[in-house]
Amino acid sequence: MNSDQIRNTSLRHRAYDHLQAKIFSGEISPGQVLSETILAAEMGISRTPLREAIRTLEQEGVLEQVPRFGTVVRKLNRKDLVELFQLRIALEPFAVTEASGHLVPEDLELLRRYCDEIDALVQELKKAGRPALDGPQMSRLLSADLGFHLLILRAAGNERLLKIVRDSRVLAGIFGTPRQEHTVGVLAETAQFHRDILAALEAGQGGDAQRLMADHIKLSLQQSLEHFDRLDRLATRPDTDSGLPASLRQQMRSMAQPVVAKSAVRPKRR
Repeated sequence: MNSDQIRNTSLRHRAYDHLQAKIFSGEISPGQVLSETILAAEMGISRTPLREAIRTLEQEGVLEQVPRFGTVVRKLNRKDLVELFQLRIALEPFAVTEASGHLVPEDLELLRRYCDEIDALVQELKKAGRPALDGPQMSRLLSADLGFHLLILRAAGNERLLKIVRDSRVLAGIFGTPRQEHTVGVLAETAQFHRDILAALEAGQGGDAQRLMADHIKLSLQQSLEHFDRLDRLATRPDTDSGLPASLRQQMRSMAQPVVAKSAVRPKRR
């Protein structure tokens, strides 16, 4: 591979990572049309590596081409959401069992740091008295949560499993950005599960880690579906405020949505 090919490959990877990060964070939302011109200028690259990155994301199911419209972030439905979480439920408990006993001290230290970051977000939210995370805090949560799960997957030593779950996490994350309010209750549940999984791994208790991981993902699915169904009911509710200004109708819809999501019941520990 010559220097030009290496450079093009590097630019394609950079474009892929940049696009994925913007989509995952919600900066580019489902259904939004991508502007190649704006994105290329934003990154300071030509449109060729950007188009290659877009094609890769299309193959992974993140983007799709809509005739006479353009490239958009794919909108996932309820069935998609369930299937993505079912995939995780099938694979991640297996992975955490495989990882048990293979984590080096550096891995365990990094897992602790990821746990500390989510704990810090819980405390920040409590101190601020706000109902849910803001944009920068959401990015920190996504980094800590993904880092925790992907490190365990890497430690399992199965590259194919890592790619499958990573891709499903990306899709679920893209869909999940607006799916639920990340309240103190939701964050505290996540933090506690991560701590318990880490403790089981440190003790070499693969079976306990497996059960905890399954319960953790099942709870995430439950919370996601509850919020999806709530938003779906609001979206399909008959419009009884006809004749009112659009600004007032929007304000009424905003007030109709719960400020704080009801925390789901955590699966009973065995």
